[in-house]
Amino acid sequence: MKKQAQHFQYLANAAHDSRTAFRFLTYLNKPELAERVLIDSLESVQSTVARLVNEEYQRMLNKRDEQRCRILIPQSRLLFGVCDAWGVLKEGECAVKVTIDGDGQPLALTSMEILVTRNPCLHPGDLQKFKVVVKEELSHLVDCIVFPTCGKRPSADLMSGGDLDGDTCK
Repeated sequence: MKKQAQHFQYLANAAHDSRTAFRFLTYLNKPELAERVLIDSLESVQSTVARLVNEEYQRMLNKRDEQRCRILIPQSRLLFGVCDAWGVLKEGECAVKVTIDGDGQPLALTSMEILVTRNPCLHPGDLQKFKVVVKEELSHLVDCIVFPTCGKRPSADLMSGGDLDGDTCK
């Protein structure tokens, strides 16, 4: 309930706060509108942002007018999976370096466990837990997740046949 309340507040703020509007437009994959917020101001696209916020509220109801939970999770990422061509990762490890909201600087995640899922997540095998490590050989890779290629089955294959070919699902 707390996450849902935060999401509703986020949507309400998007029409009035430039930073929130920029993040919201980026979340919706509207980079041209997000750029206009930065260059021209929020007022130049405020009516469009308000319309997009209303559309987001409408998406919370399905075709049978039943509620669906659509909540932005700011500390999550949609990343491309790539193979460890250098062979430095062990089975169960991954490397992740993401661009940080705010200053745009890359940050390598380290010493933590993360949950990785495919989209759509249709089977419990589509969820995998990895230990994040930092390897110098992989430090140039940003906004992707690097999976090891060692073990009986590569990690992407364990995630219900992931093939790392760039497919995205709507």
